[in-house]
Amino acid sequence: MWYWISIAAGIYILFIILEESVYYLWNRYVYGPKERKARRWKRIILEMAFIIQLHLLEFRRKHTHKVSSGKQSA
Repeated sequence: MWYWISIAAGIYILFIILEESVYYLWNRYVYGPKERKARRWKRIILEMAFIIQLHLLEFRRKHTHKVSSGKQSA
């Protein structure tokens, strides 16, 4: 009895895997790979990192200017 249940479950799981792979490959064929989205998000992340870096440099410049001007006046 368990033999037939395990065979039926195995066939069912194999069918699900086959169906999902066909669905994935068909969507990839129709819509193409998601390279454009990946490039867009990479560009957005790099731009955000650049802006943050500019703000950090500006903050450090202002902070060192305040510290150096504070030492001179004391």
